[in-house]
Amino acid sequence: MSTTVRPSTAVDMPTAAATQAQVVANRISRRRSRLWIVAPVLLVLGVGGWRLMPQFGPAGVGKSVTVHRVERRSFAIVEEVKGELKAAKTTEVKSKVEGRATIIWVIDEGTTVEEGDLLVRLASDKIEDRIRQEEAKEASAIAGLEGAEKGLDILVDQNASDIRKADLAVELGQIEREKYVEGDAKNKLMGLELDLEAAQQRFEQQELDCEAVKSLHQKRFKTRSELLAAEFNLHEAQRQVEKSKLALATFNTYEYPKELRQKISDWEEAKKEFERVKKSALAKEAQKRADVEAKRANLLNTQTQLKKLRQQLADSEIRAPGPGLVVYYSHRWDPQKITEGSEVHERQTLVTLPDTSLMVVSVRIHEAKTYKIALGQAVNVEIDAIPGRMFTGKITKIAPLADSRNQWLNPDLKEYETEITLDQNDPALKPGVTARAEIVITHLEDVICVPLQAVYSKGGQHYVFRSNGGDGEPVRVTLGESSNELVEIKSGLEENAEVLLAVSDIAKAALPDVEPSEGRRHEGKKARRDEGTKGRRHEGTEARRDEGKKARRDEES
Repeated sequence: MSTTVRPSTAVDMPTAAATQAQVVANRISRRRSRLWIVAPVLLVLGVGGWRLMPQFGPAGVGKSVTVHRVERRSFAIVEEVKGELKAAKTTEVKSKVEGRATIIWVIDEGTTVEEGDLLVRLASDKIEDRIRQEEAKEASAIAGLEGAEKGLDILVDQNASDIRKADLAVELGQIEREKYVEGDAKNKLMGLELDLEAAQQRFEQQELDCEAVKSLHQKRFKTRSELLAAEFNLHEAQRQVEKSKLALATFNTYEYPKELRQKISDWEEAKKEFERVKKSALAKEAQKRADVEAKRANLLNTQTQLKKLRQQLADSEIRAPGPGLVVYYSHRWDPQKITEGSEVHERQTLVTLPDTSLMVVSVRIHEAKTYKIALGQAVNVEIDAIPGRMFTGKITKIAPLADSRNQWLNPDLKEYETEITLDQNDPALKPGVTARAEIVITHLEDVICVPLQAVYSKGGQHYVFRSNGGDGEPVRVTLGESSNELVEIKSGLEENAEVLLAVSDIAKAALPDVEPSEGRRHEGKKARRDEGTKGRRHEGTEARRDEGKKARRDEES
């Protein structure tokens, strides 16, 4: 990357030789040499200066070869950098098929596609086999779920019937208990009491009859057999009374409590059976419902897997998510691009689709020159693939951190990736082609300037040699902005003065080598602080040469 100049107005050199020297300087700039060469060496290399060396003797310097008239000029200071054209928006197309798959067809690289166009087709026979297997599982799972749901309905109905029966048994047990206490037991008790009363009345009657028979027997009106019969009837009546009393006592003491307890027990058991039936029904229903849910989950899993496989089958045909230019994906560690028959894995990037409707130039700016650039700066761009046409653009992105991708080659190399967005669009613009950008740093209007080869530096000061018919008179000057061809003279020279582009070694040796005074050093510091907002100032051809050499070594690396 080098700095060059685009003059806005032409300046005629006083002589053909000076023009030739300017052509040499321009040629060096176009080759982006980055070398800041002092004027005598430039003249020797550009003009064949070994033949001119006699002119540098005491007899004076040939004006027709080395004299330049100082004029005011307007020129742009630009930073030239080489980069690569790419799309501002690039879509990566990845494989979504699980595992590994084989490419059986791929679209040609460089094809312009629209959204939905087929890009890559992957082998899908294994996926189709799995789909058929899952479809069979789905049918079986559907039948199993339907059977389980019907079984659940039957069980729920049966449980309801069993619960109703158990509840009825409880109700009947309660009725049976109340019936016995309030009906059967009382009725039997009344019968036993009535039997006892009847037996007692018969006993009393037999007792009267027996006394009458005894009285008549004594009077011999009744026979002994009749007396014996009357006594037996009395005895029988007495035994019947005892029997009725015993029956009543047995009922009150044993039979009634026994029957009552039995009725209560039957009722209690009916209630317990009701609870057991309900719990059993709930347990069976819960188990059946769990079976239904398990079968439903199995069906859902099968359908999910089937849906996933069908999506995988659809993903085996990879289509363009949007318009763009097909570019096979590759990177520096694996430059192999996709082909028919190659295997790819899930999430592997296969194709990129740069959207060529908006193109940018990606360049790398050396850290020593980042202070010159800023967002929004105008840029002129030349595309190698489109010769003779100039594009314009602006800097839209400057990386906040240096790019370290090439540090393993040169640990000291630090470059900042910068993007330039083009203002124009052209179908001929393709990603990956080489682009040459000229970043317009600033534009100097109507300033006094001289060619770089007219400036000499020594002792931290800058000089030009004013033409005086001999070796020239050294004049200290203050420099401003500079390019590879011209440098602004802020003070020390006036317009129309004549300076030498080449001087003898004797004249150069006559330059003062005394360091500037403390006051001048302070003035220099103040000037540098004032000029810091505009960028680094020209510090002499020697410093420029060192910087150019370092940048060239970095770029070559």
